[in-house]
Formats: sequence, C-alpha cells, structure tokens
Amino acid sequence: MGKRPSTPVIKIPDVLVEAVKSKRVIPFLGAGASKESKNAAGKQPPDADQLRDILAQKFFGKPMPHRDVMAVAEMAIAVSGGSGLVYEAVRQAFDGFQPSPAHNLVTSFNWRMIATTNYDCLIERAYNTCPKAVQTPVKFIKDDEPVEDRMQAVAKPVAYLKLHGCLDHIFDRDVPLVLSREQFASYAQNRTHLFERLKQAARESTLLFIGYRLDDPHIRELVYKLESNRRPRAT
Repeated sequence: MGKRPSTPVIKIPDVLVEAVKSKRVIPFLGAGASKESKNAAGKQPPDADQLRDILAQKFFGKPMPHRDVMAVAEMAIAVSGGSGLVYEAVRQAFDGFQPSPAHNLVTSFNWRMIATTNYDCLIERAYNTCPKAVQTPVKFIKDDEPVEDRMQAVAKPVAYLKLHGCLDHIFDRDVPLVLSREQFASYAQNRTHLFERLKQAARESTLLFIGYRLDDPHIRELVYKLESNRRPRAT
C-alpha cells in the first residue's frame, strides 16, 4: 500500500498565538472561509464566478463569462424590475449548506469580535450546533440595532458584524446585500456605525483574514485609513 500524503504543518506566528490567548483577535471571514462547507449532495457553496453563472443562467438563459458577478447582478436587477428576485436567487444558491469543521473550530476560541463580508449563516449555525462553543455571537447588520441591550442579553457575548448583508435579511431595504455596483457605491448607508465599531476595535486588535484576498476596496480602505501608528496587525 502506498503511503498516505502527509498533512502539511502550518507554523502559526507566535504573535498571533499570544493575541488569541489574550482575546485580541478579530477573525475577518471572506468567501474562501465557506468553501469547505457542503450540502446534502456533497457540493460546495458557489464562489463569485459560479454565482455569476447562476444569475446569468436564471435571468438571461446564457453564460456571461466575460462579466463579473456585480455586473451580472446589476443587469439582473434591472431586467427583473427590482432586487427581490435576484436576492432570492442568491439565497437559494447558498441554501442547504452546513458548517465545515473549520466553522466549528471557530466556536472554540475567545474572540474580541467577528466580522465578515459573507452573506451566509454558517457561523451562526456552527455556534448554534456546537455544545462546547465558548462564546455567544450577537449578530449586527445595521446601525439602528441596540448594541448594549443585545450584548447584555446573552452570556459570554461576542459581536458578529455582517458588513455586506445577511441571507436572513435579504428583504431589509435598509441594508440590502452588497451585490451590484450601485449597492457597492452606497454600501455605507445604514452601516456607518457598524464599520466604525470595527475600526475602533481593530486599533487594539489583530485582524485575522480567513478566506479573503483583500481585494475588497472598502475593507482595504478600512485598514489603511487607520492612523499608521495605530494600524491593526493583519495576519
């Protein structure tokens, strides 16, 4: 019998280990953090190109490989007479996926805060199903939510900021999914305080980017706008 391939050993920087121990880390989850999740058919969630293909086929009946997902979403919203049908198509595209072992592992650490640009609810499901979760995430998606009241209402709370919207709130006109260019340009509406809370916490924390390529201009702006001598450590 051939030998099984060895599992690669990943060296975790000592500074990150100490930051985790001190509860100073903010995991920042991007699309790649959800790719190992699977549904009942064993499929993985769509990435940006796959979501583009889903929308293109549903609303135009043909592939649009030379356009990005935002362009296709914008066109789909225009031809469908509104965003509702497009948002529902996005919800269906991510429906039925379960948390991966990595999502479950997230629940075993004490975090200063959790942030994501993902729409999915995999982190919420992981915390709800892991009996040994050490914190209780309190989800925030817009500015007018009563932060202190909600944080004090649960044991061992950790703020969970969903910066680009949530599949549980796809019809909330105050905070639409950040999907099209138009929405991207006005993403901050009703999210100003949400981003400010992340900025404030980041100044004294380590940002741990997971499944994220730092290609979101708003997140780059969030990091680089911090004063240079108080900029968060990003790992």
